[in-house]
Amino acid sequence: MFNPKKYIEMKKTAILISLLFLLLAACNNDNPAQKIKEENVEKAKQKRAELNKFPEMKFETREIDFGTHNEGEILDTVFKFTNTGEVPLVITNVKTSCGCTTPYWPKKPIQPGESEQIKVRFNTNHKPGKQTKTITIHANTKNLTEVIRIKAYNIPKDKKGKEKLDKVNKILNNKLTPEQLKIK
Repeated sequence: MFNPKKYIEMKKTAILISLLFLLLAACNNDNPAQKIKEENVEKAKQKRAELNKFPEMKFETREIDFGTHNEGEILDTVFKFTNTGEVPLVITNVKTSCGCTTPYWPKKPIQPGESEQIKVRFNTNHKPGKQTKTITIHANTKNLTEVIRIKAYNIPKDKKGKEKLDKVNKILNNKLTPEQLKIK
């Protein structure tokens, strides 16, 4: 006579034995260390060593002071640098702290030992008084960013600008005489 309970129990036992067999068959008892090729180990070591190498940007100067100029002038300068690292330098972006400053940078990789430059243009229009602008270079260097700066003192071109500057100077206890405001 057919017993449904025994049939279900036998079916469960058969499934359990099948799963156990599949689990044992899936386990590969080979030694994984024997499968590693020596040439692949060497390649991995070389890659790891390369990952620890970075390009380095060595600048002639990290800050340029334009001195005193009339507001409204366009000031151009160049920051010269050398890749003193062991791998190519790639500059991905250059950002400035103000829209009045425009950077121009090399788009191609700079090989180890090569020198290049970043050109910076500063539009002093509507920028009276003491100005400091930061240029942040995004590259594949160890720190991922490098910072350079420009400075200038811009003589205001109109009466309102001079009045504002006088107020600022009084606040800062830096009273400038008309002679000091002249371009040298």
